[in-house]
Amino acid sequence: MKKLLLVIGVLCLSLSAFAEKLNGTFEGKLHEVSGEITADTDGKEVVISNFTYDGKGKNVYIVLTKDGDFKNSEIISKELKKAVVNDELKIKVNNLSKLIDKGYNTVSVYTKTGKSSFGDAVLTKEASVTVTPVAPTTAAPKK
Repeated sequence: MKKLLLVIGVLCLSLSAFAEKLNGTFEGKLHEVSGEITADTDGKEVVISNFTYDGKGKNVYIVLTKDGDFKNSEIISKELKKAVVNDELKIKVNNLSKLIDKGYNTVSVYTKTGKSSFGDAVLTKEASVTVTPVAPTTAAPKK
């Protein structure tokens, strides 16, 4: 019993939080699209840092897809109507966690008019764990 308590005391760590960060970088195809994407699976926001788009496309949106398949894409932004240069774009996505769980793994700058992508970023998961140490406990003496 003492050995068990000693092992528990030494190894006693509490995992207080587990979240997956999603990261990706746009591979631009047209209209100078570039930027880095970050999102937390438990969050409701996609952040695109250093985002650049020349604003010359028509009917253009940021969308989430499953492996770049636009048939079932989810539009997550308002229409992009003007140029953006190295700016930060924050997009609120209330159902982000559910979409990721359903296999949505690519963010694209997509034109509905031309039915094509100006740039895509495949999201990869970076697991992060927050560890909180807990003080070891001692057992009451056996009677």
